[in-house]
Amino acid sequence: MRLFFDIQHPDSRCYDYHGSDYGRLEDATQTAELIAVGLGCSETDDCTGSQVQVRNAAGETLLSVPILIAA
Repeated sequence: MRLFFDIQHPDSRCYDYHGSDYGRLEDATQTAELIAVGLGCSETDDCTGSQVQVRNAAGETLLSVPILIAA
């Protein structure tokens, strides 16, 4: 299934226009968690209150992973 990993900020959204193919939602969940950790550790972006949203080709949100800022 084709899934898209969008970044939802409190006041905007960054869309994944390309998507990636996954056989299992569990694998996409792991990818979303890795994206969230990477963004949370970034010193260049303020991602407070943001989340990674995984959507299907119909645009339905399948899951969301909060981006936690590293201390």
